[in-house]
Amino acid sequence: MPSFPPVPRDDLVLVLTHLQNEFWHPDGRGYAFTRDTLPHADTLERIRAVVAACRAAGVPIIVHNETFRPGHPELAERRGGYVRGSGRVLALPENDMAVRGSWGAATLDEFKPRAGAPEFEVDNAKVDPFTASEFETLLRNLGRHVLVLVGLATNFGIEMTARSANEREYGVIVLEDCVDRMLGDYSQQTLDVLLPYFGRVMDSARFVAELQAG
Repeated sequence: MPSFPPVPRDDLVLVLTHLQNEFWHPDGRGYAFTRDTLPHADTLERIRAVVAACRAAGVPIIVHNETFRPGHPELAERRGGYVRGSGRVLALPENDMAVRGSWGAATLDEFKPRAGAPEFEVDNAKVDPFTASEFETLLRNLGRHVLVLVGLATNFGIEMTARSANEREYGVIVLEDCVDRMLGDYSQQTLDVLLPYFGRVMDSARFVAELQAG
């Protein structure tokens, strides 16, 4: 494993991916699935601690939500089953999930951007926030270049964001105890073997300690 200097406090942006009611609130349609794929019973508490530390340190936060228009027209194309992707495989249209403007699609209340703070929300119909959104425009205007990734899903939103960020010369930090293990051992291997090619994989306690020490 490569060695890293302490996290660059003044160059960080925290990216919260898919922290939506649909997937994290007990009343959400996808809650049971999320709950059963988290690495720790207190994963959400760990995410809360990261958010609190970033807010205290003045680290900007971008919340990325995958949402769809009513009827999910963004997922209509199937081409005989050859067009797939997590939204189709997980049957979001059939279950009427993550519809833009609905309670389920919304960010958990505690993570919604605060007025007057450098906190922003980006919606698109993709697992990658760089695609068809203002995500990179915000990064450029914030002047931040190291993304801290938290949320869902390790092999979809997290991995694809890490890949896209790396292709654009952004630094990447993945907090391994604040992301899921949706695909079991494969997700763990992704964190242990693949994602270190794109950035630094670390636990949230060490991240918070380095952030506060900086």
